[in-house]
Amino acid sequence: MHTPCDSEYETKVAPAQPWNAGAPKINGAMRYGATPGREFLYLVPTVGERPMHFSAEGLPKGLAIDSQKGIITGRAMEKGCHTVTLTAENRLGKDSRTLELVLGEHSLALTPPMGWNSWNCFRSDINQKQICEVADAMVESGLAAHGYSFVNLDSGWQSKQRGGQFNAIVPKETFPDMAELCQHIHSLGLKAGIYSSPYVNPWGTKGIGSTDGLPDTSFPASFTSYGKFIGLCRHELEDARQWAAWGFDYLKYDWVVTDMFNAEKMRNALDEVDRDVVYSLVIGVALKDAQRAGEIANLYRANADTAPTWESIRSNGFRNNEWNPFIAPGHWLDLDMTTTTPRDGKSLSRNELITHLSCWMMRPSPIMLDCDPRNLDPFLTDLLCNDEIIAVNQDILGKPAASILSNDTWDIQLKPLANGDCALAFFNLGNKPAIAPELNLTYWLGSQFRARDLWAQEDVTGMEEGFVVGVAPHGAKVYRVIPSSGRSKTI
Repeated sequence: MHTPCDSEYETKVAPAQPWNAGAPKINGAMRYGATPGREFLYLVPTVGERPMHFSAEGLPKGLAIDSQKGIITGRAMEKGCHTVTLTAENRLGKDSRTLELVLGEHSLALTPPMGWNSWNCFRSDINQKQICEVADAMVESGLAAHGYSFVNLDSGWQSKQRGGQFNAIVPKETFPDMAELCQHIHSLGLKAGIYSSPYVNPWGTKGIGSTDGLPDTSFPASFTSYGKFIGLCRHELEDARQWAAWGFDYLKYDWVVTDMFNAEKMRNALDEVDRDVVYSLVIGVALKDAQRAGEIANLYRANADTAPTWESIRSNGFRNNEWNPFIAPGHWLDLDMTTTTPRDGKSLSRNELITHLSCWMMRPSPIMLDCDPRNLDPFLTDLLCNDEIIAVNQDILGKPAASILSNDTWDIQLKPLANGDCALAFFNLGNKPAIAPELNLTYWLGSQFRARDLWAQEDVTGMEEGFVVGVAPHGAKVYRVIPSSGRSKTI
């Protein structure tokens, strides 16, 4: 049996290829959902040399593709599942891929949303020009070509006033035209997100939230322990109408005890508007409310903010198998935006970044990036643009990873995939390099199987000698395992 040498404990990371060079390769999930009759927007995420010609065979009536940009828009009225063949072609070659387009009620976020959030990078110091630059950089950095499609404002856009056509929250002066901002983001094929709270004064802003007036005493007194409270006067519908009119596609709704009454009030408001809006509940969903949270929202968080420290990654990323029965397409446990940006003198090591992103991809958690895409670190680019890891997160089966071994030093996870393969991740939570405990993988995978190292993007050799995995401290390795029988054991 092979014993790893010192260098083999480290996780090899394949370099990201230039997103705008070479023959076309279409990325992204193989299933996408939207509501019939509502404005539709989908960018075909594709790497390859430009100019490129795009086509889409089998689009339902009402939708069309921009042959130069690869952006599908329109309004499709007919419910049902449509098989669409996407094709991208340039002077160096052609690639085709099938997309299952699901048009129906409650069909959003069939795979975990991917994109960017402003908070870790900029805190509340945000403005319209800056967000437009970020949206441009999502394309120019290649992130959009790998499936990162949302550009989300966090807290900091709000003023202290209500007004306008809907008596909604007025943006502060650094956002002179929200509709223009959304139009710019949409012109790139990307989607726009916004932030609010049932608090009178939300986190991270001097502006206002979606209630006002005196405290609503029907909620626990602990709501006021942070100097925050929910008001008696409610404006959920007014705000939802304004966000839809501007063109926002995602709402992060944030308060410290995420009760289902306030969550449902905003859900009802979003249902009243003529726009698809992915709905994210933050931050304290209780396990007892998990079933209802999944019915109300597309994403829900149970943990505090994730900080750029090992302790935070370990606390928020692991030991959460009790949520697995409630994770499914359209309803995702959100581990928080990524925490790749150094903050307050703290940052993650190379190994910890690999573990962080491996864990979030395996869960699978929504992937909202916190870095500045205008100035991406080369190593971070390699991590974020690895399509083989992203494919685990975006797998249409939507099954969560389950820990098949968990102790103080190791968390070993198995995640079934739609084609019968599975993803197998080894997390060394200890402080020393170590060889993972031997597992009875034949129980899960059958008598024979092949494996591919996803971070290295290399097939694994020597499997007949035993599957021996050495992992660096605070590190991770992730494999796609292909059983010879064609399907792994259901978890």
